[in-house]
Amino acid sequence: MNDLQKWIRIRKDLYLQMEKQVRHRLGRDTPELMRYQKVYEKEFAKKWTASTKEALWEQMSHSQVVMVGDFHALHQSQKAQARILRHIPKDRKTILAVEFLEAADQEKIDRYMSGKMSERDFLKSVQWQTKWGFPWEYYRPLLRWAQKNKVAVRGINRSYKKRNATTLKSRDVFAGKKIAELVKAHPDHLVFVIYGDLHLAAEHIPAEIVRILGAPFAKRILRIFQNSEKIYFQLLNRELEASTDLVRLSQNIFCLMSVPPWVKWQNYLMYLEQTYDLGLHDDDDDDDDEDLLDYTDHVGRYVKIISEELGLTVSTSNLSVYTARDSSFWSQVREHYDPKKLRWIELMIADENSFYLPEIGAAYLARGTVNHAASLAMHFVHAQVSGEKQIPMDVPADFLRLIWKQAVAYFGSKIINHKRKTDTIADIKASLATRGPSDLGKEALQLALAQKMHELMVITGVPGHRLQARPRKKWSYVLAASLLGGMMGERLFGGYQKKLIKAATLATFLKKPLGNPHFDVVYYEALEVIESLPAPFLSKKEKL
Repeated sequence: MNDLQKWIRIRKDLYLQMEKQVRHRLGRDTPELMRYQKVYEKEFAKKWTASTKEALWEQMSHSQVVMVGDFHALHQSQKAQARILRHIPKDRKTILAVEFLEAADQEKIDRYMSGKMSERDFLKSVQWQTKWGFPWEYYRPLLRWAQKNKVAVRGINRSYKKRNATTLKSRDVFAGKKIAELVKAHPDHLVFVIYGDLHLAAEHIPAEIVRILGAPFAKRILRIFQNSEKIYFQLLNRELEASTDLVRLSQNIFCLMSVPPWVKWQNYLMYLEQTYDLGLHDDDDDDDDEDLLDYTDHVGRYVKIISEELGLTVSTSNLSVYTARDSSFWSQVREHYDPKKLRWIELMIADENSFYLPEIGAAYLARGTVNHAASLAMHFVHAQVSGEKQIPMDVPADFLRLIWKQAVAYFGSKIINHKRKTDTIADIKASLATRGPSDLGKEALQLALAQKMHELMVITGVPGHRLQARPRKKWSYVLAASLLGGMMGERLFGGYQKKLIKAATLATFLKKPLGNPHFDVVYYEALEVIESLPAPFLSKKEKL
């Protein structure tokens, strides 16, 4: 088995393991539900070609109904929907039709959208938590966009207590009818539909729209699926997965590829974890606690993938992962650290940072996302191979160490989720332009820009150049380090992926001890190599 096939096998196993855990918790699908799924999967048996945003915008301009798939537990899915919405021309009349709100609640939707009902009252009145249940903060920006652009929002869902093939079909019929009614009532409008990916299969909701509006109307429906596992592994086989964000299956069918399959399914797993924690599942199964995700095992799996990828030998026998729910973590921290360091750790927790404390061998996972778990795994790998004895907390003295730790962690997270994107200098400048003088994040952004300029002066040999920033708040160093480390890690991964830098060279970098009193020399030696690598993109806003 060659390296590529091994790489694919490891990641396919990871995806299948995640999907299996999700389906186990949701319960076994009936034969009817499996047939419904197979109809959806047939969509991706078509030949596809890599496509561009420009081709998508062009097709949108000729479409009257645009249907975008939704994977409810994946925030990246809703972010993609928002990015597509923002590309609708301002002068094009639009209606936003959504699955996450019910048609029966239209009066409440109208009151909320017009500002006559508070968000809290709205969520309570539409029974968001019990009828939909997925995170409101994922969907809020879509409605904010509609409010800002004076776009009408229509609920097109009808809920049922049971989830089976009959109710899925009934929902398809209902949604198709509602969309067709909107087209008839507003022939000069674009009807932008957000609905679960499975429902976008030609034989599901689109068939109902066409049945009402006639066969020729099919050409006026644009469908945008999201993150097909089948297409992803085909891209992986061709080594196109990192460079391809959009594929075209036919004239009016696209598929957006924004995350790897295991990221998609782990997000669903995390959602289920949270709903079990909150008691929102009323199953009578007494084994729920036994089914909860073992975070130590989960992060350990990423440690294994990362260390094998880089040719490192790292044991997970002493890995212990804690979350905010683990009181024993707090006990260990309070016993070991003085008040000053304890305050620093509390700030990291409050700011939702995941980190590894080598002094006590404890890894803290702030959030159960793929990016957090993978970054934490890399923190652990780095600590093991570099012999890290304590976490750097003394700023500004440890500023370069903090940047390097973030760069390494970000690089490791890209091995697991290569679709992750960081801010660039252009993004930081754009963000600074929108910040007020008293904005807490402005100081960190200014520090990041100043440090970047200082680094360029150092590696190009400008003598005596000093960092032209002295932030008042020490935490600004941590925020700036996260931004700078992300950019460095992004460039490092891009060079590694293009085989411009070898795993052996990376291993040499990782083994450099953070405790070295001349760490600045180590840092700038690595930086000079990294800055010679091509920048992957000018701005993350280039991506869908």
